[in-house]
Amino acid sequence: MPLTIYQKSLYLIILNTTMILRSIGKTFRERPEVNEEEIKKFKQKVFEEIETLTNLMNNGNLLEENILKSIKRLSEEFGISFGQAQKPINVILKYHFLLTRQENDPQKKELHSPIDSKNLRNINKSGLSLKRINEDKYLEIQSKILEIQQNREGFNSARVDFDISWDRQNLEDEGLL
Repeated sequence: MPLTIYQKSLYLIILNTTMILRSIGKTFRERPEVNEEEIKKFKQKVFEEIETLTNLMNNGNLLEENILKSIKRLSEEFGISFGQAQKPINVILKYHFLLTRQENDPQKKELHSPIDSKNLRNINKSGLSLKRINEDKYLEIQSKILEIQQNREGFNSARVDFDISWDRQNLEDEGLL
């Protein structure tokens, strides 16, 4: 089932209001051949990948391998790092899961934690930028996140729970929980 107009609208807001496009936009602006049309194509490709991945999730068939392939396609097609390409995919998949699935849904185990400067700092990798994260480094970071999360909350924890725990902390800090 395709994403609804409401889901697409919400996910575009997430894409535009988070820091996702800042890092990628910087890389794009460093190349004179990249213009606003290229950024628009990037967003369209993100949504094409998200449509495929959310359909798989909705049918209970999403695999980690699907996520990795989508990230790789974005990275290769737009000449951005694996670290930059993962962010829109992982952030939007996280919110799609939270808005459409039950907390204990088995698909949660397939999701990755979005990597950003905050999460890198929380795993003692604060000197690393998304621009310098290749696929091998990305997988190493996801393994570290899973290890920390499982030590914190038990074997049944998922990587995405690592990022969700920081969301919870931020809401508590703001007095919203």
